[in-house]
Amino acid sequence: MGTPLKNPPVYFTLAQVQFNPILKLPDYLPAIQEGFRKIGFPDYTAQKMFALHIAVQNGQPVPAMPGVVDRFAFRNAEMTQSFLLDADKLIFQSTDYGRFEAFSGHLLQGLGILHEVLHLDFTERVGLRYLDQVAPRGNDQLSDYLVPEVLGVSGRLGGKALRSFSEAFNEFDNIKLLSRVIIQEGGLGFPPDLAANNMVVAKRFQEYTGQHAILDNDGFVEGREPYSADALQKHLNSIHDVLDTAFRKTATPHAFAVWEQ
Repeated sequence: MGTPLKNPPVYFTLAQVQFNPILKLPDYLPAIQEGFRKIGFPDYTAQKMFALHIAVQNGQPVPAMPGVVDRFAFRNAEMTQSFLLDADKLIFQSTDYGRFEAFSGHLLQGLGILHEVLHLDFTERVGLRYLDQVAPRGNDQLSDYLVPEVLGVSGRLGGKALRSFSEAFNEFDNIKLLSRVIIQEGGLGFPPDLAANNMVVAKRFQEYTGQHAILDNDGFVEGREPYSADALQKHLNSIHDVLDTAFRKTATPHAFAVWEQ
């Protein structure tokens, strides 16, 4: 999978697998919680989440009222990794990424616990998402770290650039890639659809203030398949390869030289 950078810019990583809905999920929580505790995720909380389900009738979306759904969180003691469990999906989040092999292994280990207890029937979506903070060092400029295509027109408009946004949506066989670059002033942030959920982010990311970019690469595969850990691992590997290529095509050689120091 390649050699990791010495100081990679990734500060938040997410993997998600959507499966057949388990409406009686709360009945199985004691066994599930014990399974996660045994693999190093003893911190447990139950949450209420607002959700809006859009129905389709005659090919047109039907307005729906927001509802409340249950979500169960299982975190490690350091608060750097967490599993989020809904009735139809498992999400694994990390602020201490390390290597992809270990990261994907944790997700599959968590799914293994669910499958042992719930006997999952099928999966419908597999996704990976990476957030990277690109912060210039010393006298460097952001343009030294990113290719011109994602820098936007702010530099040509004059004045002080406060925010810029670019987005691309590409397809690679069965993998869809949504790639965003947000350039902004200030401290570390998260896209509006994500939250840190009280997880601890590395100090080097929290301490930086100034102009920086967030690289937000989100890859996923959709389609119903019988539950298979081997098939899920293959999907994760393929998605990771697409995200890695997108990351490397967005950053410059100078950026990689800095992240290797």
